[in-house]
Amino acid sequence: MKERIERLKKLTYIPQNEIAWLIEQAELAVKQREIIEENKRQQEVTVHQFRQAQKDIQHLSGDRKRYKQALEKIITNLNFAITVAQNELEGDVK
Repeated sequence: MKERIERLKKLTYIPQNEIAWLIEQAELAVKQREIIEENKRQQEVTVHQFRQAQKDIQHLSGDRKRYKQALEKIITNLNFAITVAQNELEGDVK
């Protein structure tokens, strides 16, 4: 392709078929550029979605940890309440 372009640069008159080839090459270059730009845009969207998913996972992990701690406190309090109730029942039975 480079050789053909160099040969065309040297010509003072460019035949119609060569002009058609040049136009075709220019159109292909434009299409390729559009495809590359679309791929870059899609890549940026994917990266953004991935980063957002990472943030969501971190947030959910933090929520899970807080819920687990709260549930452990509730279980501890319930166990204490059961022990107190059992002691009271034992005291009433005696």
